[in-house]
This record gives sequence, C-alpha cells and structure tokens, in this order.
Amino acid sequence: MPKHDILLKNGTLIDPGNKLNGAFDVAISKSKISAVSSSIPEKDAGTVVDASGMIITPGLIDLHAHCYGYFANIYPDELCIPFGTTTMLDAGGSGWKTFDHMNETVISKSITRVFSLLNIVGSGMILDKEQVVSDMDPIATADKINERKDVIVGVKVAHFEAESWEAVDRGRKAAEISNTFMMVDQNPINGRTMEDLLKSHMVKGDILTHVYAWGKPIIDENGKVAKYFFEARDSGIIFDLGHGAGSFSFAMAEPSINQGFPPDTISTDHHRSSMLTNHSNMTNCMTKMMVLGLTLPEVIEKSTLAPSLILGHPELGHIGEGSEADVAVLKVKDGHFGLIDNGLTGNRVLKSKQLIENQMTIKAGEIVWDKEGFALDSYKNTPKPDLKSIYHQR
Repeated sequence: MPKHDILLKNGTLIDPGNKLNGAFDVAISKSKISAVSSSIPEKDAGTVVDASGMIITPGLIDLHAHCYGYFANIYPDELCIPFGTTTMLDAGGSGWKTFDHMNETVISKSITRVFSLLNIVGSGMILDKEQVVSDMDPIATADKINERKDVIVGVKVAHFEAESWEAVDRGRKAAEISNTFMMVDQNPINGRTMEDLLKSHMVKGDILTHVYAWGKPIIDENGKVAKYFFEARDSGIIFDLGHGAGSFSFAMAEPSINQGFPPDTISTDHHRSSMLTNHSNMTNCMTKMMVLGLTLPEVIEKSTLAPSLILGHPELGHIGEGSEADVAVLKVKDGHFGLIDNGLTGNRVLKSKQLIENQMTIKAGEIVWDKEGFALDSYKNTPKPDLKSIYHQR
C-alpha cells in the first residue's frame, strides 16, 4: 500500500506562507499534504506527476468573484477550478434575504470552496435594488452573518448612485455589529470623493476593490498616486485588484505600481463579461501584475497567503505537512501574448513575453483539473476490448 496517494515531483514549490521557494516534492494522502521534501521516492506514491518546469503553489484564492445573484455570474467550478482557484469569495451576490438560497443551490453543491460577502442590500446584487435604502438593514445583515460565520465573512457595498454615503455607512454598521470587514465598490460622484470615502467612512481591515479602475482614479492630474491612498494603506485599509470587465486600467496600474502602490490582493471580479472580454481569471490577473513589475513570489503571495488571512482561514494559504491539500500547478510560458484591460476608456492591450497558465488543480486531495493529462497513463496502454463481457452486460 503506497504511503501517499499523489506525488508532485521535480517541481518548484513557491509557498510564501512557509517561506519556501525552491525544488521540493509534495506528497498528498487523502485530503491532506502528507510530506514536503527535497526528494520523495516515486515508489511511495500511487500516482506520480512529473512537475518538471512547473510551479507548485497553494490553491489560489480569489477574493472577489461572482457565482450568485448577479445576472452575469458563473457557477463556482467553471469560474475557478480550470484556473487553479480552489477557494473563492462571492462578492455580495446574496443579501440576508437570499443567502440561504445561495447556500442551498450553489455553495453546498460546488467543488470549489465558496465564502460569501453579504450585500448590505437584503435582496442581494440586483442593480436596481442596490439603490433602495429601505432594503439596507444593518441589523438583519449582521444577524445573518453571525448565524453563518462559517461561510459569511463580511459585508459588500456597491454601485450606490445617490450623492451620499448612506449605503457605505449602513454597510460599515453591519460590519461593526458582526465584527467583520466591509468591501466597497463605489465611484466618486458629486457630493462624495474617494478621499472622503477612505478617510471618513472606512476603517482598518476594510477593503477597497477595483484599485486601478479608471472610474476610481488613484492617479491625480499630475500623474502621481494621490497621497491619501498611501495614508489609507498606512491606516490599515486593504486595496484589492478586482479586475472585472470595467475596473482595471493599465494606465492606472502601471504608474501606481511604479510609485510603490501594488495591490494587497489579486482578485478577478470574474463573471461572464470579464471572462469573454478580458479573460480575467486568476492566472491572467497574476500575469498582468507580474508584467507590471511584481515578482512571481509576490503575485503568488497576493493570490494565496494574503487572501487566506483576510478570510480568517490561514490554513488555506500554504502547503505544509498536515495542511489541506489544495494545490495549483502553474507554468510560466514564454512567447508573445496580449493582455487586455478595460474601463471607461475602452479595451486596450499590453504585449507580454510571459503568461502564467494553470496546468493542474488539486482540491482536498483530488485532482479536479488536469489540463494535459499529467496524472494519466498513455492511451497506448488501453486494454483490448473484452467483447464477451461487453455483450454480457447488455
């Protein structure tokens, strides 16, 4: 009987949570990591995957995606598993009135581990409903969060168009009562500025998503990152990528990163529109950040360890003996590629000589995505048909 079910051999392990970056074999037994070592014998494993030339990382964690409520949402497994994502945070698709339906129809049925932000709007992420202040009940929202803290980790506020901070303030109240955080997606308009939002309506641990969106300009008229963004980061506010179909501009991201303002977390805001126009899956977003100057270990840290700590589940952000066997096997491809942004100015392309692609996803010790059949035997070893047996079965 083999000691391990799966052995990833000859790969480069990048695990910021355990400060590992080098040649390590990783073994899995049942749903746990059973060994991490410079060399694990192949004879000790039932299935051996040659990960030569590939990067082994903890399963990716997408801190902003949409699998419920929004008209363009995608079911979690199609949204996540092909791209190395084993855990996602649904960003406000459900409210306190609709979460139980989301849990029953989506969360409980998916391979992907799904956490949720509860929309301050009780009905959830229905665009016209997001303007109805009377459906923003901080107490009912907090009560549902406290009831299901195993899955619900915070509050989402988005798309409120009135010239006030009423939605944000109600979301902050719900987060305060439930002792959680708030994620905000609000554009500046008359009567409310980004500076006011960050200084007066958000607190340490809250998240501003879409940090490089053209509609939420981080860059001032002189091409500099506004001082109050640095001050907000120093105060403990978290800045999330949240790529999406209209919320990521290279013209915002490149100067910001060059001036020392990278994202704290890399997330996709993935949904049908972003998938079709920008291909903003996790590895695509990681590629964009790497091309703009972050190192590969940095983009992995911002896609694994950092979001796991925000979710309050640090056990998911690393590969260590005894930890949950959620693993992504990535490859950095060399060639000529086009990376696409979006926003108020339209879609534009940045040419790249590298592209990160997911090759294999392991969730709770099961290989759930194997792009090129790395774990499979050659078709040449297919047994000859046993016609007598086949006919007998019929």
